[in-house]
Amino acid sequence: MEEWETVKRYVIVGGGPAGVSAATAIRAKDGEGEILLFDRDQDLPYYRTELDTYIGGSTSDAEMPLHPTTYYQEQRIIVRLRTVVTKLQPTERWVELEGAGRVPYDVLLLAPGSFPLTVNCPGAQVSGVTTMRTWEDARGLIRRLTGADRSVVVVGGGVLGLILAEGIRQRGRPVVLLEREPRLWAPVLDETASELIQQALAQAGIEVSLGEEVIEIHGANGGVAGVRTSKGRHIDTELVVVAIGVRPDIGFLQGSGIRTDRGILIDHEFRTNVREVFAAGDAAQGYDPVSGLFRVATNWSNAIEQGKLAGAFMAGGGDEYRGVILSNSESFCGLRVTVLGLTQLSSPGTVVLSGRDQAKGIYRKLVLRQDKLVGAILAGNTSGEGMMRRLIVEGKPTSTTEVKSKFLTGLVIEETLCS
Repeated sequence: MEEWETVKRYVIVGGGPAGVSAATAIRAKDGEGEILLFDRDQDLPYYRTELDTYIGGSTSDAEMPLHPTTYYQEQRIIVRLRTVVTKLQPTERWVELEGAGRVPYDVLLLAPGSFPLTVNCPGAQVSGVTTMRTWEDARGLIRRLTGADRSVVVVGGGVLGLILAEGIRQRGRPVVLLEREPRLWAPVLDETASELIQQALAQAGIEVSLGEEVIEIHGANGGVAGVRTSKGRHIDTELVVVAIGVRPDIGFLQGSGIRTDRGILIDHEFRTNVREVFAAGDAAQGYDPVSGLFRVATNWSNAIEQGKLAGAFMAGGGDEYRGVILSNSESFCGLRVTVLGLTQLSSPGTVVLSGRDQAKGIYRKLVLRQDKLVGAILAGNTSGEGMMRRLIVEGKPTSTTEVKSKFLTGLVIEETLCS
């Protein structure tokens, strides 16, 4: 009697880099399975990392999509846009779609990404206060920028706030960036790296004010008329762009039995605590071998790597995942900055090596613990970041002498032993 193989149905929630990479990896391993990708966005998957250059005008509409429409047809990946998953029932293996009923699955990937936080102050709901998550958000911002000349207030000095400020400035608008912390990208940067970025932004004509936040947004004629800050000043503006962080989009998992913390908890194969349910990307919370904690890492390269590996495991087997570490590399007004691992560690026995070349605007900070590299900040010269990342992830022993010779040659070096 001939046996018939059952065709698997793979359902993917989220059309960001993790979801698309997973779909591609699944198809590479399973040429027959049915792949359904649901995304709440109105556009086919695109480069979210290019939203700032799109706003600035250096990235065109044609350059934004991850793949042409024909790619999904050729790969037989069914993409359903403007589709919101509202509920998950893992015991019966179905997801519920807003206004469109239930869809059964054999294997499920949760890659919903994150949503932006906004300010909590009087006037926060006034038209003209906006966050940035989607391509349509960027198009809307460009429309608001056209034909006006007053300063735009950007709230938040993390990665998103910094790159949005640059994109808006490239449109010719004055920008005031407010950051309530005493330095930019405060969770990972030190004062020196923050100062270098601030100098780069100032040269581009962007005003940066640290230790200052919006406490009230004034409205008039249905829109923003200005903001009042914690330093008591009034800034005349009709547009406030909020970039104060993101939160994993996991509210729809309530009552599903999927274990969550800040994000969706996963193991080294991207499996959740529920059979045949996987997670990857900005909403996944995986093990960090450097800190020993489970953490969410919200960046593009991490999402692509996780999606690719998760898709392979979903289709029958993948490569070992060494874990998630903080890893981010961005350019701010021409200054390239990379952060890796634990950059603020100061526990006893920690060795901090810093190197400067003030004339060239180069700064490097490397953090070692128990003769292992655990973190790095690179500004102005990010060469060797791939080797550093491997050393951090693999936990290979190294000495301060080796680190100096490999990564700090030609710089004025300071060495600090934390006690």
